[in-house]
Amino acid sequence: MSQDALRWGILGAARIARQALIPAIRAAGDEVAVLGSRELSRGVSMAADLAIPEVVEGYQPVLERALDCVYIALPNALHWEWTVAALGQGLHVLCEKPLAMTASQASEMAATARRQRLVLAEAVMYRYHPRWARFLSILESGSLGQLRQLSGTFAFTLRQPPDIRWDPALGGGALFDVGTYLVNAARWINRREPDRVSAVGIFRQGVDETVNLVLNFPDSGQSGPSMAALSCGFASAESQWLRVDGTRGWATLERPFTAWHGDSLPIICDMGSGRVEEIPCPAADPYEAMVRAFGRAVRDGGSTATGADDGAANLAVLDACFRSLNTGQVESVLSLAG
Repeated sequence: MSQDALRWGILGAARIARQALIPAIRAAGDEVAVLGSRELSRGVSMAADLAIPEVVEGYQPVLERALDCVYIALPNALHWEWTVAALGQGLHVLCEKPLAMTASQASEMAATARRQRLVLAEAVMYRYHPRWARFLSILESGSLGQLRQLSGTFAFTLRQPPDIRWDPALGGGALFDVGTYLVNAARWINRREPDRVSAVGIFRQGVDETVNLVLNFPDSGQSGPSMAALSCGFASAESQWLRVDGTRGWATLERPFTAWHGDSLPIICDMGSGRVEEIPCPAADPYEAMVRAFGRAVRDGGSTATGADDGAANLAVLDACFRSLNTGQVESVLSLAG
């Protein structure tokens, strides 16, 4: 292990930490030093399986170890509390999505990280996959013309309770789990924020089980207005795709958010010629790419593609979506500056 390897602590014995983040941290050349788990027996089992040298009960003891950074893999409702606590201990933070429960919380987290001169990033791993760089280069080339419509779905059948995603007190629901990816992608592709949103949903177990969204992106002066029609949910067969329609052509991605390891999925498009093309893209581990980018930001004092300000802006849109679900009306996306 190199001398500049970062020492990581893990908050939460979640499956995503076991399967993706801990292997990615090690592949990036860093060290997983300690795991904190609310259920000590679960943490001990995971630490044994993954050869993590120390496991502790709870989360505060992790923050008291000699670490550089922590990865927070806790239920959504705990992200704000433990991110602020970690920043208070002088630790850089990679936090699972969504960054917090509200844009206000996320803005506070971002401000705390700036004051402490620490890196705070949201673990939106798909944005580090090289297939997305190729996809965006097609859009930015002008081959599709001006973007007019974006549509997409991220849905699957979630097992019945107990599962934290069915628990409203822990920040459950489809919007926070899979809808956040769709909103993030729509904002990233449009390179601007929506001003209005409309949402309709089906609720079960006290959370949003299925949600359909419409996001309005106003004319930016450089590109005309566009719309995004997005669907997410826990109650249908697995479906995950994204399509962009421009004034001259279109492009689609299958599994835009979870392509991993052996998944060399192409971009399918018509770039104005009337001929459908398949553009090959390499397989990659976006988690490892994310961890490496995070590490560079920590070492160089830089930023990441999924920093806290972007996480707060995404939550401003989700805030408006939740308001629309409650009111049945079109809701404005509130400015974070206000």
